[in-house]
Amino acid sequence: MPSLRNVAAPYWAEFIGTMLLTVIGLGITAQNLTSQTTRRTEALSSSLAWGLAVTIGIWVSSHVSGGHINPAVTISRSLFNSHPWSRTLGYISSQTLGALAGAFVVWLNFAASLAALKHKDGLHPAALAFVTSNDTWYGLINEVTASFIFVLAIYAITDNSSEAKGLAPLAIGLALTGASLAVSSPLAVAVNPARDFGPRVFAAFVYGLGVFSDHSFYFWVPLVGPVIGGVLGAFVYEWLVKRDAEYQHTLEEGA
Repeated sequence: MPSLRNVAAPYWAEFIGTMLLTVIGLGITAQNLTSQTTRRTEALSSSLAWGLAVTIGIWVSSHVSGGHINPAVTISRSLFNSHPWSRTLGYISSQTLGALAGAFVVWLNFAASLAALKHKDGLHPAALAFVTSNDTWYGLINEVTASFIFVLAIYAITDNSSEAKGLAPLAIGLALTGASLAVSSPLAVAVNPARDFGPRVFAAFVYGLGVFSDHSFYFWVPLVGPVIGGVLGAFVYEWLVKRDAEYQHTLEEGA
């Protein structure tokens, strides 16, 4: 009979992996927000940092939990790859709590610099270190598009026949960097519901509930958009790309 520690291990792995992802990603976002010298390279540096954050998060957690560290990935794996639905809610909860904990760590490191940002009316500018914000429909299109690219790449990279499987964490990190640079400023795209919602809950305690009502209650966009895009990306790979590849391999073997 498995021990409680064995049962809890995948959830702790998702918690820790997502926390590391958030600490690194939000850390560079906070640094860009509080620095006066990085504006011209903000998009590139943030995208590279988030890609590196994903790489490290997956390396830490993949051998224990599969290294999802993203609810959109967990849901798509549950739909298309027999990831147990009994674990899905636990994974998503662990990812969200890990992201919240990561936001707290970032705040501890940048609290003074964030507090020094000038605040007049409305949402405190420091809150943008923790949440995404955009026009609702433009943001939704960005989230769906970037998540579609990202999850499609994850499925291709982690396929048993993929030549990149041995370097999967690094390749997946580069896929996120590419998707982020392609569609939007990193401040406006999450590609991960936990990465936005966990820090947004933390930011609500520090900067007020305006983080939920900002930009016409934008908070739902990074929750829904990545799931839609992720499921579409998984569907395209599993039902179109992979099946056609398997058919071609069968033809080649029979030739």
